Amino acid sequence: MSAALRPVFAIGENAARVAAVKAGAVDGCVVDIGSALNFVERGDGRILMRFGEVAKDFILHVIFATDSAIAEKPATLSAFLKGWFETIAFMRHNKAKSVAIATEVMGTTEKTASGIYDELMPMFSDTGRFDPKALAVLSRSFVEMKILPTEPDMSKLYTEAFLPKS
Repeated sequence: MSAALRPVFAIGENAARVAAVKAGAVDGCVVDIGSALNFVERGDGRILMRFGEVAKDFILHVIFATDSAIAEKPATLSAFLKGWFETIAFMRHNKAKSVAIATEVMGTTEKTASGIYDELMPMFSDTGRFDPKALAVLSRSFVEMKILPTEPDMSKLYTEAFLPKS
């Protein structure tokens, strides 16, 4: 079988995928941006594509709470989200400090942590509100993947009740 016709299959977590590429067992793999940037920085390969270039209107970051937490702990949820948005604001206005913290916590280089920051920070919402275009894509995907027979009313699947008032 030619390399161009190799099948796609699941390998496991990021380290196993990267090892398979290095060993020549696979031609490429999908990994998180941190693993990809580390891979490139070590000279082991290159990034071929970023999914953000293909899927422009895409919901990536979501904070979930159970129905019981929503009913029983609304103050806790509000406090968590307040802290979340304060953290995003701090990171957005303090790249050097954020990169220094990430470098230590992630056990990576400053260059990789800075690259992760540059890739991910623009994706974080300052308000927590979903882009209507991205919600429409998600709604259509349920039908396209044959999970649901018709597009759901997305407004019934999330709440903005705990978001900061704008």
